[in-house]
Amino acid sequence: MSNFVTMEQNKTPKKTRKPAQKKKTERFKVEEVIGKRGSTWLVTGYNFDGSRVRRNFKTKLKADAFRHSLSLQVADGGLRTIATKLTEAQLEDAQAAFRLLGEGDTLLGAVGFYRDNYKHTSGLALDEAIFKFLESKEKAGKSERTTRQLKSTCKRFAESVSNKAVDEVLHGDIEAYLSGYKAQSFNNIRTELFGFFKWCIKQNLCAENPVDGIDRVKVFRDPEFLKPKEVEALILSGMENSSGDLLAFLAIAFFAGLRPDSELKKLTWDGVNFEDNEIQVPAGKTGVKRTVKMMPNLVELLAECDRSKPIYPANFRRKFSVVRRGAGFKGGITNSKKEKELEAAPQLRKWTQDVTRHSFITYFVRDCGDIYKTATAAGNSPSVIKEHYEGAATSTQAKAFWAITPKSLKVTKVVQFAC
Repeated sequence: MSNFVTMEQNKTPKKTRKPAQKKKTERFKVEEVIGKRGSTWLVTGYNFDGSRVRRNFKTKLKADAFRHSLSLQVADGGLRTIATKLTEAQLEDAQAAFRLLGEGDTLLGAVGFYRDNYKHTSGLALDEAIFKFLESKEKAGKSERTTRQLKSTCKRFAESVSNKAVDEVLHGDIEAYLSGYKAQSFNNIRTELFGFFKWCIKQNLCAENPVDGIDRVKVFRDPEFLKPKEVEALILSGMENSSGDLLAFLAIAFFAGLRPDSELKKLTWDGVNFEDNEIQVPAGKTGVKRTVKMMPNLVELLAECDRSKPIYPANFRRKFSVVRRGAGFKGGITNSKKEKELEAAPQLRKWTQDVTRHSFITYFVRDCGDIYKTATAAGNSPSVIKEHYEGAATSTQAKAFWAITPKSLKVTKVVQFAC
């Protein structure tokens, strides 16, 4: 046998190098867990020894800090040994706190600010406080629309501050959040947050209202009101459409000025006193009851109504949309293809929320010339009446508005058919 081997046989097999794996720097992750009472944040992962980490936190801020402290524990570089009296847990908190501080801030400065400003009361997370707040509103009989709006505002704010404890919210948190809104939106959200924290103080959840000291912004916009002919068209449409179920609602909304979505929604015929020509207005937006004297034309219009029917009927929104379209306004409901086509009609005008109430106040103050009397009738403040309603309508318009009666409407109907 030959002692020679070929060149090919003499070659050592070449090793194939495995592609380098990307170094995994994030061993732990934070996930939001959505429950019935709001969100919690879950930190999960594995230590180098294989032990599993799984821990829940009420706020994302605390979950992020814990994840960061875990990451530092398993880091394989950039650490140094120092002598300290701090415990392991205290060191982890300090490391996580430095990560949260802005550039140039110090931990000592942050602690000093915390000591001077934080008045520990309950430590309850915002989402839990909001849940209890909304429960109280529902028990108090607040409308679904009001409760839904409060829920939206409060939850958005809670998310903006990482759902911190309700007694940790500072004046600056509110200012920073409101800076993203302008004009009326600013005022509405400020009012809703002020109400929420006012409730929290009563429930001993926090010591101070962080909204205090933040002024409402001046909004130079007067409320819209309808011309007498537009009011006539709506009352006529209420007579002729939706089986006449909206006639009483429209008459009281226009000529007594009740708030449509709260006061009128609660009003029954028992609250309409025909003996004294008064309406006992249920507590609504302001939470205060009041009495409104019925004007002569309102008494006449209500005499035409079927009192076996409720003032605020079932399927109200659908019936009201038909009445509005019948008077040349958008109905506001587009649940079907047919309704979308009807709503898209170019001749239909936009409907303004609470325009019935705005019309009443505008014509009432013009007719009586007294802002204090008007404020009492409308359940509002004299300053609001003077600033937004006084002088908006003419005397001729006010006279035509209060002259709308069943008799005048019959004449209007005949004239319309003659045309």
